[in-house]
Amino acid sequence: MRFLNKPFLSMLLTLLIGVFSSHSVLAATAVTSVSQNSVTKDEVFLLRVATDEKVSSGALDLSPLQKDFYVSTPRFGSSMRIVNGSRTVSSEWNITLAPLRLGRLDIPSFDIEGAKTKPITINVSVNKAAPMQSDMAEFQLSLSKNSLYPQEVAELDVKLIIKADPRRLQDPKIAPPSSAQLDVEPIGESKQFQDVINGQEVTVVQQSFHISSQQAGQFQLQGPKLTGAVVYSANNSSTTRLFQLDTPVETLDVTVNPVPKGYQGEWLPTSNFKLIQQWSDSQGNELTRNQGLGSDSKPLEMEAGDSLTRTITMTASNLTQHQLPKLNIPYPKSVRVYEEKPQFGTTQSGDAVVVYKQVLIPKEPGSISLPDVSQAWFNTDSQSQETSKALGLELSVQASERASSSSPAPVMEIPTQQASPTIVTVDNPGIWPYLTALFATLWLISSAVALYFWSRRGTAVKPKHQDERQSDTAEALITVLKAKDGVMTRTLFEQWKTENSNLSGETLETIEAELNKLNQSLYAEAGAPSQSWDPALAIKAVKKPKRMLSKAHKSTLERL
Repeated sequence: MRFLNKPFLSMLLTLLIGVFSSHSVLAATAVTSVSQNSVTKDEVFLLRVATDEKVSSGALDLSPLQKDFYVSTPRFGSSMRIVNGSRTVSSEWNITLAPLRLGRLDIPSFDIEGAKTKPITINVSVNKAAPMQSDMAEFQLSLSKNSLYPQEVAELDVKLIIKADPRRLQDPKIAPPSSAQLDVEPIGESKQFQDVINGQEVTVVQQSFHISSQQAGQFQLQGPKLTGAVVYSANNSSTTRLFQLDTPVETLDVTVNPVPKGYQGEWLPTSNFKLIQQWSDSQGNELTRNQGLGSDSKPLEMEAGDSLTRTITMTASNLTQHQLPKLNIPYPKSVRVYEEKPQFGTTQSGDAVVVYKQVLIPKEPGSISLPDVSQAWFNTDSQSQETSKALGLELSVQASERASSSSPAPVMEIPTQQASPTIVTVDNPGIWPYLTALFATLWLISSAVALYFWSRRGTAVKPKHQDERQSDTAEALITVLKAKDGVMTRTLFEQWKTENSNLSGETLETIEAELNKLNQSLYAEAGAPSQSWDPALAIKAVKKPKRMLSKAHKSTLERL
């Protein structure tokens, strides 16, 4: 046992201390802290999470916070310090939180690559000075009529009045009106403008919808809803607050009456239907009653081959353009009919309109009767069946004077006797046969060269296609990105995603990240350094799917 001397024991003790101290150095630690643990509802506070290891920004999972708090995009950073030869590293997250409900809320323990933090309890009390939902934003709904018939259309006008500064909105989302039994279709694009209501400057977003149903019954129409948040500060305090937007949903009752029993003909429910007819001659001049129009007038005289234009215009209220009836007129076989494509539109009063134009040409002389046009429709105001009618026309067609007066084309007289051909005999042709052979050879060579270049014209000229035109929604999204409009950017981005269901995940993640940067630049906390945001990357991501489609199209043509 002599080897157990003091030097050996000292060395062993030193080794053991080194092992345990190195193990304690390798063990990572993580801590959490908050700027305050007693807040009022909607009050913003800061959560700081730090660890003494270098880790990635995704090492911290913040999803457990989302059920009790509004969670902003975290700001992450790593640092390294060397003091007197000793190196230390650290990673830190700073997250802005705002409580979503009252009571005791827990910030749970986080696990950062094995290093766990301690939970923190936040006491949330009532903010008696908190604004109401109507102080920040509200909807105004106007339904043209709440009692309809099947296929009849009512118009719902929706106005979203944003009373807060739109630049301070956080992640706003607008849910459109909806119904499980009613058809709800938007009319055109939404409009945004500034207005003054009760002396207050507000932002108005306006959109109209068509409401209809194919079946009778009692239905409910759920109004639109706005969700998101507004960053604001109280007048007597510098504390930043985050008001949660959750506008109440208004419910509208809609009654769809059944089709009346005994109704006959094509079902056309409308409060006002008009059938207007106009006749014009081959020169485009409108024909009047004095020129043969009307049931008691004499037949209209015209020549065979002349043209007559019949224009019929239908207008109807509470219907869409393509619900108007199709025109099917049985003309006699002695009339050639040329029909133009129907022209659909909307009047200034909002009525649907369609214009049918037909060019009629009598082919032979005689008396011709052009038929009437009648259309049955149901008057929803008087609740009775009515019929609108456009009278036909009697024609007296004469043989064309131009055809009878025109003289026949002169016939060239062919001589009965032809002169006998003179035969010339050439004994010595000279150099002419050789020149003829030379010109023939040169012609064949030039033809072969021309054929070669003609066959390669498809590869020499590459077709240019300009398929990169953006949709209306994409162009509007690019415009608001350039203007850094936080409200409309989020709204148009959601609409653009719906219209382009085949977008890649990379494109969506890029734009989402850029929108978060836009929000940070617009709604930075008081005292925080201002951040500039460049929309170039987001605009490039919006345009990217169109360029990919164009390239694929171009390569296909080149292969062909």
